[in-house]
Amino acid sequence: MRKIILVLVAISFAAIANAQVYGGGSLSLRTNSDAETTQISIVPEIGFVLNDKFSIGAALGLYTISYEDFGSSNTISIKPYVRYTLLTAGPVSLFTDAAFTYSKPKNHDGTWEIGLYPGISAPISGRLSAVAHIGALSYNSNTTFSLGLSNIASAGLFFNF
Repeated sequence: MRKIILVLVAISFAAIANAQVYGGGSLSLRTNSDAETTQISIVPEIGFVLNDKFSIGAALGLYTISYEDFGSSNTISIKPYVRYTLLTAGPVSLFTDAAFTYSKPKNHDGTWEIGLYPGISAPISGRLSAVAHIGALSYNSNTTFSLGLSNIASAGLFFNF
């Protein structure tokens, strides 16, 4: 059994060694005047480009939501994903992330979500790229199915190593 695990680890390292690594993340500030909330998030991310169509990666989200009448709540999330590049037009790429997200608010039960998150990537200069996600097709542990373009949006910067 140990030999099998060592072989799998060696194969994984060989695949990663040939991959291009990228890292970065996003910062966001969202306000909702109807719900009287403000959300601040920091989401660092790292990934590996396996070939011209596929990448794998993970994002770690740190969120603080302030409620005008109820104080604030902190949440941490982990989001591993597989990215598939749908279309490349010159330097710009359209992609979708197939991801599983687990979120754990402080003092509450954790929740999960699985979904597709479309996005766009464009180089800024050399190794620096801008990436934006808009919308989602998802299902979560609250048995909620969601499809929308306005409820989820993020933008960030990534450095390609």
